This record gives sequence, structure tokens and C-alpha cells, in this order.
Amino acid sequence: MSEQTLPALLEELGVTLKIRHRAHPDKVTDWQAKANCYRVTLSYQGRTYSLYFYQGTGITREPSVSDVIGCLASDYSILTSCDTLECFGDCLGWNKDTANTYRAIKCQSARYSKLIGNPATLELIGSIDY
Repeated sequence: MSEQTLPALLEELGVTLKIRHRAHPDKVTDWQAKANCYRVTLSYQGRTYSLYFYQGTGITREPSVSDVIGCLASDYSILTSCDTLECFGDCLGWNKDTANTYRAIKCQSARYSKLIGNPATLELIGSIDY
């Protein structure tokens, strides 16, 4: 019996992705400025979530729905174990961007959670290694 993969689960759930290659927004981190920038829109059960998504220049293909959901699920799981700025910084390190990163992940995770909607589905997605 093989384990379910994230791509297979997302296909089964009917999560879809639209991609547009975009110029970078005005305010980005140093890493984002050097990365490939996409404006992506996820759709699931009549709900949508649009966001900027970045990939390093070594990745030569456009992001897949699994790439985007995998990153969102990973960030979401960080907040389940580090739900304060202090914990977030202590666990992941402190620098000039830590507070802004924490706030961005918190906002992004709330929108991701709203897109998926069901806590059991969020947990299932998060339990699959990608």
C-alpha cells in the first residue's frame, strides 16, 4: 500500500492554480528581489486565494499547485507550533525581517485556512511530506 502524495490529494480535492509571471511588487525582501515572481490564484470549493509566490532562479519551471500548497501548508504548520512572535524568532532566528515575516505568515496562514475551510483537510494536507 503506497502513501498518498500531495499532488494526488490536491487533484482528488479539486484544488486548482492559475499562474501569471509578474514583475516584483514595490516592497520585497532581498531574496524575493532575486527570485522568480509569480502572481498565483488558488481555487477550492468556490473559494479563491491570490498571492505572490517566489521561486529561486534555479527552478526553471512554473510552480505547481503542489508547490504553492506545500509552502503554504509548511508555513501554516510553523504557526501551530510557534504562535507568538517571541517563539517564532527564538525557533527560526532573529534578524531585521523577523517581525515582518511573522506578520506576513500569520496573515497568509489565515487566508490559506479560510481557502481550505475544513480543519481536518488542513491537517491531512499538512501531514503529507512534499
